[in-house]
Amino acid sequence: MLLRTEIGLDAAGIDTLIRHGAQDPQLAEHIQALREAGLITLGVVATDDEGKVLGYQAFSPIQVNGEDINWVVISAAVIDPQYSSTSLAKDLLFEGLDSLNEFSYRAVVGYQALRWLEDQGFQPASGLSLESLGEQEVVIYPLEEQDAAQHQAVLTLPSVDLTELTNH
Repeated sequence: MLLRTEIGLDAAGIDTLIRHGAQDPQLAEHIQALREAGLITLGVVATDDEGKVLGYQAFSPIQVNGEDINWVVISAAVIDPQYSSTSLAKDLLFEGLDSLNEFSYRAVVGYQALRWLEDQGFQPASGLSLESLGEQEVVIYPLEEQDAAQHQAVLTLPSVDLTELTNH
């Protein structure tokens, strides 16, 4: 199995994984819209020897109090169900975190699968709130900004219009 940064040729395999493997067409539409809007900061894939996408982790820019300060949010985390009992999800996450750190991103925010993310080293961030999701808890993984969990801020997720997508 190969873990690497996503390339353009992976888009169809990622879409298939999300739509059919994870059976989540709404997430597939969301990821497609983010991609078309240029709002995927980093995508990491796991492929088999034939190039089939077995896992995908995507990160998108997130604004902090209306500003871009080089923070990102986990916008997708999908694993082929056959690999759910392996370390693939963790491997993809840390491949992404390592790459983001190399590119000088300052922090990574998560708002889904919070307990699992905390087990991976993400910190609770009670002073952060998501603008569109209200009281949704968030966790944060500091990269260059070690005190990121202490921030008091409103976070704005990347916004995309799903009505303009072409149907598949």
